[in-house]
Amino acid sequence: MMEEAGYENLPHTADVAIRAWAPDLRGLIEQAARGMIEMMYEPLPEPGQFIQIIGEGDGAEDLLIDCLREILLLPELSGLIPVSVAVQNLGERRAVCLVGVVAQPHEGVQIQQQIKAVTYHGLEIARTARGLQVEVVFDV
Repeated sequence: MMEEAGYENLPHTADVAIRAWAPDLRGLIEQAARGMIEMMYEPLPEPGQFIQIIGEGDGAEDLLIDCLREILLLPELSGLIPVSVAVQNLGERRAVCLVGVVAQPHEGVQIQQQIKAVTYHGLEIARTARGLQVEVVFDV
């Protein structure tokens, strides 16, 4: 039996991809972010601090992609490695996420997969028996 919420890595020809699922959009954003972060870094330490990021868009897919892009940019823009994500507030056009981070470089944390971008390739949030599901492709 599958977990109520989660993610799995998917094979993809030239890039990398994940499938995430959850009962609702809040959980779906959290699981997709978890999948992306765990694909990028290992091992993940406990957060040293928390910061807020805001994703904006004209629909569920846009919100998801913008949140993932904001998280992906953290190391480059602020020198912080994301290690956890919780959606604090979710509206029709805005998602406020609390991201647990550590400063980079962080002892023991290794980059496992360099991700250049989050893409819209084949992106569609689908309703399933367990809630919502999405496949996200990342450019590497």
